[in-house]
Amino acid sequence: MASVVQVTGVTVAFGGLRALRGIDLDIAQGERLAIIGPNGAGKTTLFNVIAGDIAPTTGAVVIRGQDCTYRPSRHRPRLGLARTYQKARAFAGLTVRENIYLALAGHRGRHRALWWSPADRAMRDEASDVASRAWLSEQIDVVAGELAHGQRRQLELAMAIATDPDVMLLDEPASGLSRGERERLAELLESFDQQLTLLLIEHDMDVAFRIAQRVVVMADGEQVMAGTPEQVRADPHVHHIYLGTEAA
Repeated sequence: MASVVQVTGVTVAFGGLRALRGIDLDIAQGERLAIIGPNGAGKTTLFNVIAGDIAPTTGAVVIRGQDCTYRPSRHRPRLGLARTYQKARAFAGLTVRENIYLALAGHRGRHRALWWSPADRAMRDEASDVASRAWLSEQIDVVAGELAHGQRRQLELAMAIATDPDVMLLDEPASGLSRGERERLAELLESFDQQLTLLLIEHDMDVAFRIAQRVVVMADGEQVMAGTPEQVRADPHVHHIYLGTEAA
Protein backbone atom coordinates (compact mmCIF):
# COMPACT_ATOMS: atom_id res chain seq x y z
CA MET A 1 0.00 0.00 0.00
CA ALA A 2 1.08 3.60 -0.63
CA SER A 3 2.28 5.62 2.34
CA VAL A 4 0.06 8.48 3.48
CA VAL A 5 2.24 9.68 6.36
CA GLN A 6 6.02 9.45 6.55
CA VAL A 7 8.01 10.63 9.57
CA THR A 8 11.76 10.55 9.06
CA GLY A 9 14.42 11.17 11.71
CA VAL A 10 12.20 13.44 13.79
CA THR A 11 13.82 14.91 16.88
CA VAL A 12 12.24 17.51 19.16
CA ALA A 13 14.33 19.34 21.75
CA PHE A 14 13.04 21.78 24.33
CA GLY A 15 16.25 23.35 25.53
CA GLY A 16 18.29 20.50 26.93
CA LEU A 17 15.34 18.11 26.99
CA ARG A 18 14.97 15.82 23.99
CA ALA A 19 11.28 14.85 23.84
CA LEU A 20 11.75 12.85 20.62
CA ARG A 21 14.89 11.12 19.43
CA GLY A 22 15.07 10.22 15.74
CA ILE A 23 11.58 8.82 15.22
CA ASP A 24 10.81 7.06 11.92
CA LEU A 25 7.27 6.06 10.91
CA ASP A 26 5.82 4.94 7.60
CA ILE A 27 2.03 4.68 7.71
CA ALA A 28 0.11 3.06 4.86
CA GLN A 29 -3.30 4.06 3.56
CA GLY A 30 -6.00 2.29 5.52
CA GLU A 31 -3.62 1.16 8.24
CA ARG A 32 -4.69 1.12 11.89
CA LEU A 33 -1.63 2.05 13.95
CA ALA A 34 -1.54 2.45 17.74
CA ILE A 35 1.22 4.26 19.60
CA ILE A 36 1.60 3.17 23.20
CA GLY A 37 4.05 3.85 25.99
CA PRO A 38 4.25 5.17 29.54
CA ASN A 39 3.66 8.81 30.44
CA GLY A 40 6.47 11.01 29.14
CA ALA A 41 7.32 8.64 26.30
CA GLY A 42 6.82 11.39 23.68
CA LYS A 43 3.58 10.13 22.14
CA THR A 44 1.68 13.42 22.23
CA THR A 45 4.76 15.34 21.09
CA LEU A 46 4.92 13.06 18.05
CA PHE A 47 1.24 13.71 17.36
CA ASN A 48 1.85 17.45 17.67
CA VAL A 49 4.62 17.24 15.08
CA ILE A 50 2.50 15.27 12.62
CA ALA A 51 -0.47 17.62 13.15
CA GLY A 52 1.71 20.72 12.74
CA ASP A 53 1.15 22.05 16.26
CA ILE A 54 4.92 22.10 16.80
CA ALA A 55 7.83 21.92 14.38
CA PRO A 56 10.55 19.30 14.79
CA THR A 57 14.08 20.33 15.67
CA THR A 58 15.33 17.96 12.98
CA GLY A 59 13.69 15.51 10.59
CA ALA A 60 10.81 15.63 8.15
CA VAL A 61 7.06 15.00 7.94
CA VAL A 62 5.52 14.09 4.58
CA ILE A 63 1.75 13.76 4.17
CA ARG A 64 0.39 12.31 0.93
CA GLY A 65 3.68 13.05 -0.81
CA GLN A 66 3.95 16.68 0.33
CA ASP A 67 6.65 17.84 2.69
CA CYS A 68 4.83 19.82 5.36
CA THR A 69 7.48 19.67 8.10
CA TYR A 70 7.34 23.40 8.79
CA ARG A 71 3.88 24.21 7.48
CA PRO A 72 1.42 25.33 10.18
CA SER A 73 -1.37 23.09 11.44
CA ARG A 74 -4.07 24.89 9.45
CA HIS A 75 -2.64 23.38 6.25
CA ARG A 76 -2.95 19.78 7.43
CA PRO A 77 -6.74 19.39 6.85
CA ARG A 78 -6.18 20.37 3.20
CA LEU A 79 -3.95 17.30 2.95
CA GLY A 80 -6.64 15.06 4.42
CA LEU A 81 -5.49 15.05 8.06
CA ALA A 82 -7.89 15.39 11.00
CA ARG A 83 -7.14 15.24 14.71
CA THR A 84 -9.02 14.73 17.96
CA TYR A 85 -7.71 15.73 21.38
CA GLN A 86 -7.73 14.23 24.86
CA LYS A 87 -10.33 16.81 25.89
CA ALA A 88 -13.36 17.25 23.65
CA ARG A 89 -13.42 20.61 21.84
CA ALA A 90 -17.06 20.88 20.84
CA PHE A 91 -19.13 23.99 21.59
CA ALA A 92 -21.03 23.02 24.73
CA GLY A 93 -23.90 25.44 24.07
CA LEU A 94 -24.62 24.24 20.52
CA THR A 95 -26.42 21.10 19.42
CA VAL A 96 -24.76 18.11 17.80
CA ARG A 97 -26.08 19.21 14.42
CA GLU A 98 -24.81 22.77 14.86
CA ASN A 99 -21.33 21.61 15.92
CA ILE A 100 -21.03 19.37 12.88
CA TYR A 101 -22.40 22.13 10.64
CA LEU A 102 -19.65 24.47 11.85
CA ALA A 103 -17.02 21.79 11.18
CA LEU A 104 -18.34 21.40 7.63
CA ALA A 105 -18.45 25.16 7.06
CA GLY A 106 -14.95 25.71 8.42
CA HIS A 107 -13.44 22.93 6.31
CA ARG A 108 -14.99 24.35 3.15
CA GLY A 109 -13.89 27.90 3.85
CA ARG A 110 -17.46 29.07 4.33
CA HIS A 111 -16.80 30.88 7.59
CA ARG A 112 -19.69 33.26 6.99
CA ALA A 113 -22.20 30.51 6.24
CA LEU A 114 -25.57 31.31 7.81
CA TRP A 115 -27.44 28.54 9.57
CA TRP A 116 -30.81 29.85 8.40
CA SER A 117 -29.78 30.54 4.80
CA PRO A 118 -31.61 28.39 2.20
CA ALA A 119 -28.29 28.05 0.38
CA ASP A 120 -26.87 26.17 3.35
CA ARG A 121 -29.78 23.76 3.74
CA ALA A 122 -27.79 21.04 2.00
CA MET A 123 -24.98 21.45 4.51
CA ARG A 124 -27.45 21.08 7.37
CA ASP A 125 -28.68 17.85 5.78
CA GLU A 126 -25.10 16.68 5.41
CA ALA A 127 -24.55 17.34 9.12
CA SER A 128 -27.31 14.82 9.81
CA ASP A 129 -25.58 12.26 7.61
CA VAL A 130 -22.27 12.79 9.41
CA ALA A 131 -24.02 12.39 12.77
CA SER A 132 -25.41 9.04 11.65
CA ARG A 133 -21.91 7.85 10.70
CA ALA A 134 -20.84 8.65 14.27
CA TRP A 135 -23.94 6.92 15.70
CA LEU A 136 -25.43 10.19 16.97
CA SER A 137 -28.66 10.37 14.98
CA GLU A 138 -30.79 10.13 18.11
CA GLN A 139 -28.82 12.97 19.73
CA ILE A 140 -28.76 15.23 16.66
CA ASP A 141 -30.62 18.09 18.37
CA VAL A 142 -29.18 17.59 21.86
CA VAL A 143 -26.96 20.37 23.20
CA ALA A 144 -23.37 19.12 23.35
CA GLY A 145 -23.01 20.08 27.00
CA GLU A 146 -25.82 17.66 27.89
CA LEU A 147 -24.26 14.64 26.18
CA ALA A 148 -22.77 11.76 28.13
CA HIS A 149 -18.97 11.66 28.10
CA GLY A 150 -18.85 8.86 25.55
CA GLN A 151 -21.26 10.72 23.28
CA ARG A 152 -19.05 13.82 23.43
CA ARG A 153 -16.22 11.61 22.15
CA GLN A 154 -18.49 10.50 19.33
CA LEU A 155 -19.28 14.15 18.53
CA GLU A 156 -15.58 14.96 18.33
CA LEU A 157 -15.15 12.05 15.91
CA ALA A 158 -18.12 13.33 13.89
CA MET A 159 -16.55 16.78 13.63
CA ALA A 160 -13.35 15.16 12.38
CA ILE A 161 -15.30 13.04 9.87
CA ALA A 162 -16.91 16.25 8.58
CA THR A 163 -13.54 17.33 7.17
CA ASP A 164 -13.53 14.23 4.92
CA PRO A 165 -10.11 13.05 6.10
CA ASP A 166 -7.81 10.38 4.74
CA VAL A 167 -5.97 10.18 8.06
CA MET A 168 -7.35 10.62 11.59
CA LEU A 169 -5.11 11.18 14.60
CA LEU A 170 -6.94 10.09 17.74
CA ASP A 171 -5.38 11.25 21.01
CA GLU A 172 -6.51 8.86 23.77
CA PRO A 173 -10.09 8.46 22.48
CA ALA A 174 -11.00 6.02 25.28
CA SER A 175 -9.78 8.30 28.07
CA GLY A 176 -12.33 8.62 30.86
CA LEU A 177 -14.87 6.30 29.26
CA SER A 178 -16.77 3.61 31.11
CA ARG A 179 -16.43 -0.02 30.04
CA GLY A 180 -19.63 0.17 28.00
CA GLU A 181 -18.57 3.45 26.38
CA ARG A 182 -15.17 1.98 25.50
CA GLU A 183 -16.87 -0.98 23.84
CA ARG A 184 -19.11 1.31 21.82
CA LEU A 185 -16.14 3.47 20.82
CA ALA A 186 -14.21 0.40 19.62
CA GLU A 187 -17.19 -0.78 17.59
CA LEU A 188 -17.56 2.68 16.05
CA LEU A 189 -13.89 2.84 15.05
CA GLU A 190 -14.14 -0.64 13.56
CA SER A 191 -17.11 0.53 11.47
CA PHE A 192 -15.12 3.26 9.70
CA ASP A 193 -14.25 2.89 6.02
CA GLN A 194 -11.26 0.58 5.60
CA GLN A 195 -9.53 3.18 3.40
CA LEU A 196 -9.46 5.64 6.31
CA THR A 197 -6.10 5.59 8.09
CA LEU A 198 -6.29 5.65 11.90
CA LEU A 199 -3.34 6.63 14.08
CA LEU A 200 -4.15 6.54 17.78
CA ILE A 201 -2.46 7.11 21.09
CA GLU A 202 -4.12 4.95 23.69
CA HIS A 203 -3.43 3.89 27.28
CA ASP A 204 -6.30 1.39 27.26
CA MET A 205 -4.52 -1.68 25.93
CA ASP A 206 -7.77 -3.54 25.21
CA VAL A 207 -8.90 -0.76 22.85
CA ALA A 208 -5.44 -0.26 21.32
CA PHE A 209 -4.84 -3.95 20.59
CA ARG A 210 -8.38 -4.45 19.31
CA ILE A 211 -8.24 -1.58 16.80
CA ALA A 212 -4.60 -1.68 15.71
CA GLN A 213 -3.05 -3.83 13.02
CA ARG A 214 0.38 -2.57 14.10
CA VAL A 215 1.57 -1.20 17.42
CA VAL A 216 4.54 1.11 18.02
CA VAL A 217 5.94 1.22 21.56
CA MET A 218 7.71 4.38 22.72
CA ALA A 219 9.76 5.17 25.83
CA ASP A 220 11.90 8.20 26.68
CA GLY A 221 11.29 9.78 23.28
CA GLU A 222 12.40 6.74 21.31
CA GLN A 223 10.67 3.95 19.41
CA VAL A 224 11.66 0.77 21.22
CA MET A 225 9.75 -1.75 19.13
CA ALA A 226 6.96 -2.21 16.61
CA GLY A 227 4.90 -5.23 15.69
CA THR A 228 1.49 -6.81 15.68
CA PRO A 229 -0.62 -6.58 18.85
CA GLU A 230 0.24 -10.21 19.59
CA GLN A 231 3.97 -9.58 19.24
CA VAL A 232 3.86 -6.49 21.43
CA ARG A 233 1.72 -8.17 24.07
CA ALA A 234 4.23 -11.02 24.41
CA ASP A 235 7.42 -8.96 24.28
CA PRO A 236 9.44 -9.05 27.55
CA HIS A 237 10.89 -5.58 26.97
CA VAL A 238 7.40 -4.07 26.77
CA HIS A 239 6.51 -5.74 30.07
CA HIS A 240 9.64 -4.26 31.57
CA ILE A 241 8.80 -0.76 30.30
CA TYR A 242 5.29 -0.84 31.75
CA LEU A 243 5.74 -2.96 34.86
CA GLY A 244 9.44 -3.09 35.58
CA THR A 245 9.27 -6.87 35.21
CA GLU A 246 9.95 -9.45 32.57
CA ALA A 247 7.08 -11.36 30.92
CA ALA A 248 6.21 -14.68 32.47
